[in-house]
Amino acid sequence: MLDKLSVSVKLYLLLFIIAVGLVGLGLYGISDAKRMDKNTHSLYADRILPIQLLSDIQLTYISSVLLIPQKVNNHLLAYMAANEELQKSCIIIDSNWRAYKRTYLTPQEALLVRQTDKVKQQTDHACADLGRILIQKDALALNKFIQKQATASKDPFLINLRQLMNLQVQVGREILKSNNAIYHITSKRSILLIAISLIIALFISFYIIRHIKGLIDNILNNSHQISESEEKYRSLFEQASDAIYVNNLKGDFTQVNESMCKMVGYSREELLTMNVRDLLNEELLQLNPLVYAYAEPGTSIKGERKFVHKNGTVIDIEINGKKFTDNRVLVIFRDISERKRMEAEFRNAEIKFRTLADKSMVGVYIVQNGKFIYVNPRFAEVFGYEPHELISTCPVEEIIHPLYRAIATENVRARLQNEKESVHYEAMGQKKDGNANWVEFYGSRAILEGEPTIVGTMVDITERKKAEEELRASEQKYKLLFESSPVPLWIVAKDDLRVIVANAAAARLFGYTQAELRQMDVRKLRQKSNWEKLLNNYREDITVAKDFGVIEHIKKDGTTIWVDVSAQDIIFEDRLVRLSSTNDVTEQLIAQEQLKKTEANLQTILNNTDTAYALLNADLDILEYNNKALTLAQREFNFDPQGKRKLFDSMTEERRAQFLDHIADVFKGNTISYEVNYPQAENKNCWYYIRMSPIADKDGKILGLVLAIDDITERKEAEQSLQLAYERIKEHIEFTKEIIWKQSHILRSPLANLKGLITILRADPSDKEVLSHIETEFERMDTVLKQMANDAAKR
Repeated sequence: MLDKLSVSVKLYLLLFIIAVGLVGLGLYGISDAKRMDKNTHSLYADRILPIQLLSDIQLTYISSVLLIPQKVNNHLLAYMAANEELQKSCIIIDSNWRAYKRTYLTPQEALLVRQTDKVKQQTDHACADLGRILIQKDALALNKFIQKQATASKDPFLINLRQLMNLQVQVGREILKSNNAIYHITSKRSILLIAISLIIALFISFYIIRHIKGLIDNILNNSHQISESEEKYRSLFEQASDAIYVNNLKGDFTQVNESMCKMVGYSREELLTMNVRDLLNEELLQLNPLVYAYAEPGTSIKGERKFVHKNGTVIDIEINGKKFTDNRVLVIFRDISERKRMEAEFRNAEIKFRTLADKSMVGVYIVQNGKFIYVNPRFAEVFGYEPHELISTCPVEEIIHPLYRAIATENVRARLQNEKESVHYEAMGQKKDGNANWVEFYGSRAILEGEPTIVGTMVDITERKKAEEELRASEQKYKLLFESSPVPLWIVAKDDLRVIVANAAAARLFGYTQAELRQMDVRKLRQKSNWEKLLNNYREDITVAKDFGVIEHIKKDGTTIWVDVSAQDIIFEDRLVRLSSTNDVTEQLIAQEQLKKTEANLQTILNNTDTAYALLNADLDILEYNNKALTLAQREFNFDPQGKRKLFDSMTEERRAQFLDHIADVFKGNTISYEVNYPQAENKNCWYYIRMSPIADKDGKILGLVLAIDDITERKEAEQSLQLAYERIKEHIEFTKEIIWKQSHILRSPLANLKGLITILRADPSDKEVLSHIETEFERMDTVLKQMANDAAKR
């Protein structure tokens, strides 16, 4: 059967069998390699990565969570810093634990993970307790926490983590054994396949070699056909429009055609005596050395280089050479100077375009077939991309917000189908991170390399849109503020003094409606005597708000009011106007006038009272005082109200210390009162009753005090006189008591005796002894009465 096949078919068959064997061997190897790769991927994704996650959990738990209490207790870490580190560690542990549970788990792993979840809940509670301790900075609770850690034998969470890591190593070891088994089986089967393929290839090769001789005979028989072909080659060589030459390894020309002679300006005879280096200079050889001497036979040499024309000009050529087995080199070249010139112009134009586009602050884009074929850096930057992320990969609608994609797609379609030559529109874009922005597109249709193309520019108008939105919001806000303001506001044209707009508060103030005020001459609201001053004020340019003070105005009903006017010139609707605010102070002025009267009355009362009043601030400076207080300070302390010294600096050291002690009590918020006497000339004393009351603001801060002093010298003297009279009365009472005692005791005895003797005498009037006793008793009574008279005289 093989005899019927040609040698080339037999060679192809041999190559096919070898290729099939190699492909089969490769496919089989790839299949087993995929199994091994799958196992390796499983080893990494399901074993190595989980081990890394578990290791991170274990390391974070040991180095951070377990050591934090000790660091805080040893003052190596502050409470707040420790709490932050604890929270970060808990987040790392939780995220790694969740990532680990998302990996492939064997049944044994799943069971152990469920057990570890329960243990981890206890650990989370302990971390939460520790976090509360750190937040509260409770050192006692921290010590108890550390003692509880120390008494625990082993941490169950760490034990479970180590068991899970050991389980990962065990499963990884099983995967390794599986890969080793696959490797040994694949090696044996590959050797068997190679042997079978070699046997078949050798059999066919021996069979083909037997038929090589016949192939050689056929080649010799066809050699004369080659001679005929050579004649054809010579004819084509001479008549070819491209320049052709043949040279040896030294570079000497052995053959040249007429086209080459015309192209380089030399005759055939001149060229056949020249070397190829004669058409090059040293600079051209350094830039582009000759390499054909090092090329393998049959190798094609293509490229561009420069030749020097006979007249000295340099021409650009494109060469296509081939080295023969006899070390000859055939070179075909053509003049490409014009093409080079055009390419240079194109490159210069492209460089100018790219320089202009790449440095432009405006986005530049070119679209073909719905995709960007060029964007400049500014265009990509606006949408958060790099240029290479958009070019040839990103469809146009990708950078347009979904709400505007229909508009953008329609504009692109209309230009590509030549319905519109150019467009200009605004749209909402969508950046790489999903955020929206506003852009303005300018684009027109063109034909580039035979394809309909859109060339355009883009401007980021996000800030402008934000500014417009903020301006609209600001206008609405200020219009609402103007209209709803309780302060009467006006906008008056400076040229004709007519009201452009006034708010509702202004209309209420003057009794007009807003419609009546609009276009009213503002002079109607002033007295005629004030018109000239009004005109002068409006002629003045006020770039900064100015207070014109209180000015008399007239309401619609003719009532006169007084308003405080503040104004500033602004531009409103392209017109120079004055914005004014008018605050009605009529009631305020009336109240101020009443207040002045009240103050005058109060001053009259204070200056005519017998009590000295003074108002002091927190620095003990006297702010206000009445005449009585000034008289007292001048009399007692020689105080000079025109001097720079304070009242307390005029006191003696003893009086000042006593006074400041009382003031310190007042500045604590207490109201105090006391009596004090100051010695005067001629051994007299002046007595004063002093009251001090604090003055505080609504927040309780003491701002100063009120000092009230009453001269109570007369009262004190009266009290002393009354005390003296009281003492005298007491003495009189004692004397009276003494007299009464004498009356009741000393006089009573003689009277009793006399009474008894008289009774005896009546019985016997002639009894002289009784009469003698009566006489004695009368003398005793006389002596007592004389003594009482003498005592009374002495009293």
